[in-house]
This record gives sequence, C-alpha cells and structure tokens, in this order.
Amino acid sequence: MLGDFRSRSDRGVAMSAPVLAQGLVLGLGASLIMDIWAVLRQRITGAPMLDYGWLMRWAAGLPAGRFSLSPGREGPLLTWERVLGWGLHYVIGMGYGVGFLWIVGAGWVLSPSLASALIFGVASSLAPFLILQPAMGRGLFASATPKPWHARFQTLLNHLVFGAGLYVMALVWIWAEG
Repeated sequence: MLGDFRSRSDRGVAMSAPVLAQGLVLGLGASLIMDIWAVLRQRITGAPMLDYGWLMRWAAGLPAGRFSLSPGREGPLLTWERVLGWGLHYVIGMGYGVGFLWIVGAGWVLSPSLASALIFGVASSLAPFLILQPAMGRGLFASATPKPWHARFQTLLNHLVFGAGLYVMALVWIWAEG
C-alpha cells in the first residue's frame, strides 16, 4: 500500500507546469466533491455544513498576530468573509492536490490508486485537528467539543471524501484525455 507513494524515478523531481495544472485541477475537483458530499449529508442527516467564513476570518487575523478565534463570541460573519472563505477553501484544496502529486509522483494521474488517495485524505485531516480546530477554540483533535468523537469522525469522513475525490478526478482526467 505504501508502495503507491512516489516511485524512485519521481523523487526530487521539480514539478512541471502540466503536472502543477493537474494537481490544481485534482484539488479543485476533490474540494467540489467534498462540498457535494457535505450538501448531501446535510439534506440526509441535518448535519450543518462548515461555514468557511470562519476560516477566512481566522486567516485574515494571522498577519496581525491573531492566531485564534472564539466563533460564539466574535460577532456575525460578514458577507465578504463567507465569499472569500469559500474561495480560500478551494485554494487550500488545490494546494492539497498539488502536494499530493508531489508526494505520489506525476505518473499517479495516469495510473491512480484509491489506497494512496485515501491515505492522503486521512493525513490531510491533521490540518484541522492540529491547527484549525484549536484555533477555533475546539481543542486539539476536537477535544473541547461537546461530542469529540463525533467531531473527529466527521472530520475524518470529510477528508476521506476529499481523498476519494482525488481518485475520481484522476479517473475523469484519464477519461478526458482518452
């Protein structure tokens, strides 16, 4: 399974513009698939969708040295925060797509492995667990939430869907090139 990651010939190779473009498209599409999943989950279970306005408010405060928020005490989100937050969410997803191809190698797109995409999806959940959730007052690994194991499961599931989205987007890429 770990053999799916980066062949010897791909190690240390700088990314070409076409590979960078592939990574951006994979990440954009995987983010869209993750969002479609969130909409479906909301309609089926009533679980609220993430509000990326909080991500934008947090990111906007970083240059001023503000590293944490208290969403319940911050005041309502502004429209620009919500719009730019969604944009930031997609930029992060595209960055993940590029990072994924850098790890697994450029050839992965033409011979994708679901296992490596899902492993990356799980690994990508470390960012919310270790950075965003603590920054939002939810603690490391959602430890300060009312139902920590539920929050952890939802985070992992969302990021698994992102990983599956990388795989689906590679299949779309192969089909489109075909």
